[in-house]
Amino acid sequence: MKTTLLTLLPALALPLFAAEPNTLSDQEKKDGFVLLFDGKTLDGWRNYKKEQVNPKWTVADGAITLLSKGAGDLITTKQFADFELRVEFKIAADGNSGIMWHVSEKFGAPYQSGPEYQILDSFAKTGFQAEVAKGNMAGAFYDIIPVKAEISKPAGEWNEGVIRIVGSKITLSINGKVTADVDSTTDEFKAMLAKSKFAKWDHFNKETTGHICFQDHGNPVSFRSIRIKEIK
Repeated sequence: MKTTLLTLLPALALPLFAAEPNTLSDQEKKDGFVLLFDGKTLDGWRNYKKEQVNPKWTVADGAITLLSKGAGDLITTKQFADFELRVEFKIAADGNSGIMWHVSEKFGAPYQSGPEYQILDSFAKTGFQAEVAKGNMAGAFYDIIPVKAEISKPAGEWNEGVIRIVGSKITLSINGKVTADVDSTTDEFKAMLAKSKFAKWDHFNKETTGHICFQDHGNPVSFRSIRIKEIK
């Protein structure tokens, strides 16, 4: 298992940003990526355990944007097994959010089943200092593998995140820097899990398919250029 922060894996060696937001490059089209967001509507998305989208989730300036707390978590209507997700995101100052995968609606909240790609103002001076101290910065495998702040952009700037899931193998990156490259069946991973807040969570990271989820953590956050390739 490799957890070197600045290792660049060939599978994740991509331009940091698409030429135009909410479009696919010619290579992405060739590789089989599709857009999960058309840049204009919330078609293909709904709230967790709901059929509609809370109006506090909106489309603003070509991005899915959380306006204020109380919107609830936003999930894809479709479920995914193995995939590579590419997404641009930006967080408000002192803000916190996340992207979860393999989320099941069998439980009370998305995080009970879905592991999380952390989104945070990694340079926060007042907000979420406990997360900062633990290394739960933007791009981290939340509460499993810490990262350093300098690989993320400041609050209000766009970052490029990648989540690649193939069976039990999880690879995460931010701005071209790999932050996690793990196999969740290994003893080494199990040891890290045992030290995390999820150690005794019966349903955490157990699902092999599920929804992708954007977290309402109460702070403004935006997502755009949401591209996914299903891996068969």
